[in-house]
Amino acid sequence: MVHIETVDLSSRNVTLPSDRVGMVIVQPFLSLTDIEPFRSTAQAKEQQLAMLADTLTVARAARHGAPKTHFTVFPEYSIPGQEGITLIDTAIQAPEWPTGTIVIGGTDALTKVEFATLVATTGTHLDTTHNSLERIAENAWINCAIIWIKGGDGTVERWLQPKLHPAWPEQNVHYQHMFRGNSVYTFKGTFENVTQYRFSSLICFDWIATVENRKIWQWVLEDLQRQATQAQAELSLSWLFVLQCNPKPSHDTFLTEVGRFFDQNTLPSVRRDRACLLFANSAGKAVPGRADAYGSTSLVFPPQTLFAQPDCNPTFSNGGPRFRSSTLLSGYRDVVFRERGACIHSFVQVNPNSLTPGAAGRTIAVENAFVFPLCGTNDRRAPSDAVAGCVKWLNDELDQLPPLSVTYPQVPLATPTDATHQHTVSVLRQISPQSAAHTVKLAAQASKAVHADDWDATESNALEHLVHTLDIVSLGCPPPTVGSDSVHASVVINNQTVDLLAIRGDSHEECLKHSQALVPMPRRQMLLVSRDPDNNPWLRRLGSFLQPETPHLGEEHKITDPASNLLHLGYRNVLDIFQQTAAATAVPGAIDAALAN
Repeated sequence: MVHIETVDLSSRNVTLPSDRVGMVIVQPFLSLTDIEPFRSTAQAKEQQLAMLADTLTVARAARHGAPKTHFTVFPEYSIPGQEGITLIDTAIQAPEWPTGTIVIGGTDALTKVEFATLVATTGTHLDTTHNSLERIAENAWINCAIIWIKGGDGTVERWLQPKLHPAWPEQNVHYQHMFRGNSVYTFKGTFENVTQYRFSSLICFDWIATVENRKIWQWVLEDLQRQATQAQAELSLSWLFVLQCNPKPSHDTFLTEVGRFFDQNTLPSVRRDRACLLFANSAGKAVPGRADAYGSTSLVFPPQTLFAQPDCNPTFSNGGPRFRSSTLLSGYRDVVFRERGACIHSFVQVNPNSLTPGAAGRTIAVENAFVFPLCGTNDRRAPSDAVAGCVKWLNDELDQLPPLSVTYPQVPLATPTDATHQHTVSVLRQISPQSAAHTVKLAAQASKAVHADDWDATESNALEHLVHTLDIVSLGCPPPTVGSDSVHASVVINNQTVDLLAIRGDSHEECLKHSQALVPMPRRQMLLVSRDPDNNPWLRRLGSFLQPETPHLGEEHKITDPASNLLHLGYRNVLDIFQQTAAATAVPGAIDAALAN
């Protein structure tokens, strides 16, 4: 069986707000040894210690707006040994660290000697009946969660909870076995409104592991059910923290347990209809960006909560197939932080019990969700502030968008376009969220997306078209101005300032109509570079009957002819200029000549 040990925090004066709590969760990129015991590599240890320090600094600052950070969370394997534990100990014991707070973290592998030293430290608790040192083999290693509590009087205590069940890499070992723990702590205390809170923590695979025909979370709930029966009352679980180092956080096996956990028909005296299930995972890459593995730190609430579902909130998504590759949580309030790279998440989590029904109580589960950088990273996706979904998507796409020189390495202008590509990407990264959303919407004529979390291949192809158009048109010209107007950019070609539109769509004609619908009547000449699905050239004879004469670069605007300010080229025409021109300085003249044809 799994023993459940209850710790009462009421006597330690750890009282939590009844409406919302401040949380900080780090999502670190881990570099662990290839063989067991799995520990931070020597090369990565200093960076891991810096990650701890950065996270503790963010937690102390409480930029999320709550009076203090009530929960600070470090995922599985993220605390590098005794040095990391000491660093956290020192920070929490300092007078600057607020009282009445909780820190939960997972260490990398500890030897028996290291674990015994930890156990012997003043203020440390271990369930020695079920996790005694005598049960640990001499060559075994321990994957351990530590729960630090700083009481109302400033006293710091910590509870050690070894992982109960190894994941496959922890089972499939060649040299040393992981010690299997046999108990879980449940902490209980009082909210400011005198109701009770309870929380427990599990380490990654423990969320899905079976011990004697029961999931470990079932052992936790059954113990609460027993207490509820004895008290002839209902008891509530407020939080269950799952510390992960999980390459597939949205695997069906993990998500299926969510429904079972929240099923109120089983163990009905243990209320989970207002609980928060929190998955804290490590990062999929060392810097912010898109990753196929790890990340997806998230909070999941049951369907019964009254939280409203936002359309496309900054910093986090609503999960679903786009972010989960699964529909298993479609009926839940799923808060999935978009950033899967290394970062720190800081936010306020609203207590579901604080909501009132009706329009007046309409509330989103998470407030002031900010993304902080780790180790001095400078990135729009970790600005120590909120990150709009369009900014996150745009920067992720720009990471993966190659310059034209990759496709056309032998073209004389291949190397010059590397420089213009670098500038194009750099300036697009800096545009405002509003400009980012408009930029993509304007570039993608065929888009049916409602907001940035719906953007996919259509928008990605349109962005590629925009970037490569800017890369070519910028050759031989001063750097373009991007993101400051309703157009994509302003470019000086042959001493004439031209507003540039780059639109990809169903046809050149549809691209033209799209530009007219989204961009006001031009005050100066506008160059539209359109691209159809087959990348056909724009043929002047197929142009609009509203534009009987061909406008030229620098030609004076005719008041009686609204279309006289519109210049039009197909991307095929522009690409031909790139492929057939020998020098960057000749590109503006080639564009002028193409417009005259």
